[in-house]
Amino acid sequence: MNFKFFQREEPTHNNYILFRPTTFTPANVEFCFQFGDEEPIVFATGPNECSIHLSPTTDSSVRFNDNDKTFKLFARERQDD
Repeated sequence: MNFKFFQREEPTHNNYILFRPTTFTPANVEFCFQFGDEEPIVFATGPNECSIHLSPTTDSSVRFNDNDKTFKLFARERQDD
């Protein structure tokens, strides 16, 4: 008996993909906002969770400024058309 199919040569190649896991260190984070494709602006750092809370009142808002640009989050009554 001849079991040649167990002795066949495996094809060789130099193509491969290497996936390296990224290291995410929660103690070293930056929370950012960004206008379009511009450079991100850091508004907070640290290992904790970042939460933004807006209550449904007229004076509830959060503003982020970068030079002459302002990004504002706020609550208002629904504007149905």
